[in-house]
Amino acid sequence: MLASAIMSSAAILLLDEEHVRWPLAEIAGWIDEAVKNIVLVKPSASSITITLELDEGTKQKLPDDESIVMLLDIIRNLGGSGISAGRMIKPTSRNQLDAADPYWHNPLRWPFKSEVRQFVFDETTPREFYVFPGNDGTGQVEAAVSKLPATVISQIAPDADKRELATWDKPTGLSDEYTAPVLDYVLYRCFGKEDPAAAPGRAVTHYQAFATALGIQSQVETANTPNRKK
Repeated sequence: MLASAIMSSAAILLLDEEHVRWPLAEIAGWIDEAVKNIVLVKPSASSITITLELDEGTKQKLPDDESIVMLLDIIRNLGGSGISAGRMIKPTSRNQLDAADPYWHNPLRWPFKSEVRQFVFDETTPREFYVFPGNDGTGQVEAAVSKLPATVISQIAPDADKRELATWDKPTGLSDEYTAPVLDYVLYRCFGKEDPAAAPGRAVTHYQAFATALGIQSQVETANTPNRKK
């Protein structure tokens, strides 16, 4: 989905095809805001797989990258080069591991190894997880994570003509299925700039359409958590 396509549709609906009342740079800001909100509500909307270098112990964390929103899944062990496939990894719950052995964090009871067999994820700490057995610090795993895409504005060269629609032929980072929600969010922001008496309720209507398209946040988060596979 290109930002210019959203801008073009918005301009038609706003009766502002010359981009006078709502400059393209302003629309770009609302597009970036819409994308961020969508990813925060529906993490799977922008997901990638990465190689994680594991720390020693049971407790692990995602890389120090603010664009990574949360863990979606731990898929498999990888070899030292990060390219050879190893044992598949299954999600489990902390309660199950605690019930089996309350000392599963203790390397004297369960020696740390390079290979992971299970992982534990808690939605309250979306950037952290636990592995079993604890890792010896040499392990690598393939993980699926939700990651905020590069903003549209950040892709524009400083000397580019921001008044030209072609300048904004940049990817938003989301697939075409999110075109309608992004457009509704942009219209919500644009109509929010207007006198309420001139366009009563239009901003609210578009925000409601945006929210409805995404669904209830708690339901979506539950659908995307690694715990759904346990």
